[in-house]
This record gives sequence, C-alpha cells and structure tokens, in this order.
Amino acid sequence: MKQILPILVIAVLLSGCGLINTPTAVPKDSEMATRVAQILTSMPTATSQAGGKIPTPLLPTIIPSPTPGGIETATSAPTATVLVVPTDTPSATATTAPTGQPTSTYVPPASDPTTKLGSADWSDIMDNSDYWPTGADQFTDIAFSGGAMQLTGLSTTDGWRMTFPEETNFYLEAIFQVKDCSGNDRYGVIARVPQLNSPDRGYIFGFTCDGRYSLRRWNASIGAKGEMVNLVEWKASTAVNAGPSQTNRMGLMAIGDRLVLYANGQQLTEVRDSTFASGYFGVFVGARETNNFTVRVDQVRVWENPGQ
Repeated sequence: MKQILPILVIAVLLSGCGLINTPTAVPKDSEMATRVAQILTSMPTATSQAGGKIPTPLLPTIIPSPTPGGIETATSAPTATVLVVPTDTPSATATTAPTGQPTSTYVPPASDPTTKLGSADWSDIMDNSDYWPTGADQFTDIAFSGGAMQLTGLSTTDGWRMTFPEETNFYLEAIFQVKDCSGNDRYGVIARVPQLNSPDRGYIFGFTCDGRYSLRRWNASIGAKGEMVNLVEWKASTAVNAGPSQTNRMGLMAIGDRLVLYANGQQLTEVRDSTFASGYFGVFVGARETNNFTVRVDQVRVWENPGQ
C-alpha cells in the first residue's frame, strides 16, 4: 500500500499476467474562454469535513457526442477548483455480487480477477465523502447517503469526479447501481489521468443503460479541439446487466499497454494502447436520455501490480 501525502491540487476540469488474454473534444478558443468564466462563477465552495478534511469539488467535465469514424467531438470546456487530499486511505472490503445473484450463492466466473488477486490495496466503501469532492457544477452533482455515492448527471455532457491514488499497473473495480435510466444514459470510470491538477486526458470505460460498453481515449491537448478516440466502439454484451434497477460491477485491468475490460467478472475484450502509462482515476456519468440521471456508486477498489 502506498502512502499518500497531503497535496494541494488546482484541478482543471474537462470532462504477463495470467489474468489477461490478448483480442471530440473542445470548442473554439472564444467559446472555451466564455465557458470557463461561466463555470468559475457558478462553482460551489468548500465545506468543512470531520478531521479537518476539506474536499472541494474536483469537478469533471467534458465528454463528447459520438461522430462517425471512431472520433468524437466535445461540447464543453475546462474550469478550476481546489482539493485538499487526506493522508489516510480506506481499507479493503469484500466483493459484492451483481444484481440477481445473491451473495450467499454467487460464484464468480473463472475470468474474474478478484478471485486471484487477494485483498485490494485501496478501497472505498463510500460511507462518506472523505476521498471525493462534493457539490454541484454545470455537469454533475455528487452527494453521499445510505452508504453510497450518488453521482447525478446534470447535462447530456459526460462529467467526471477524480480521487487521488496514482497508479501505473492496476486492476480497478467499481460497483454501480442504477434505478431510473434509459438507452444511452451512461456511467463508468476514467483512469490513467496523467495529472490530477489537469484531468483532461485518460481512458474512459463506460456502460450504458441498454447494456453496451466502450473504451475511449480522451486527450484535450491534441490540436485546437482535442481528440476523443474510440478504442472499443459501443457494443452490446449480455455480461452487462441492461435496463433500470440494475447493478453492474465494472473492472479495468491495465498492465503496460494492455487494457482489459470486465463486466461482473466476465472479460469483455482487450486492447493495446500506450498513450497513457499511469495516472489517477475517477468515476463519470452522462445523462444522455434521463433528466438528472443518477448512478449509485457502492464501492471502488484497486489492486496494484496485478501481473506480479
């Protein structure tokens, strides 16, 4: 377990291993400047937390509307805020079974990494907001209740919230529950974000309400508009529990340039991409069809160096 020291982050928002088998972006400069000014004036303020921890909104941002050819173009732009990072980390907890599979009888599939990796190196069961920024911006709202994070999309634009562990080779797993949703409403994780103080690049792994998954690579530093590339086009899978009132356990394995996607312990596919070698991670939501689409995040866990 790595020790994480307190840091002050100015966050700019924009939106082997035996476990592995082998298988857009920002508006014009003038529009971006206007968008930044608008978001900065509407940004929530910090609220004190127990123990002197003051997580202010590390507000996510952009994500794009799909366009043909594997590239997407975004519709919004960056902004800034401050996060004081706590020095302790949560402890590991047990795996939760997907919807329709009682914990007492659920047998994980053979491809499930959690059956081989042992205890997680970092885990948050979402009992409080100590490891996440709270509050609302123009894209998302985040709150904690009932032992879970409630992440709400306030726009059809995807938005993400970051947390602070930095990882290189890892298995990242998050448990998401949805209630009311439709079609293209989406949620998931963003990982290997190179700079926590500028979360404008990284890999975005998502599920939709109608049971599809994708992996996208976002890089706002390319050209005047940035670039969103579909490494895995949106694709339906029976491994993803589709429809409202469902639970999905999403997993992303990253070892070197190998990126392996999992749904409820089942391996979906694997791709190779070496653009981002390490970085921070977070969760995202996009209310594409349901007003104020909310996803409940029950748990996030990380295993370090899973190939060793």
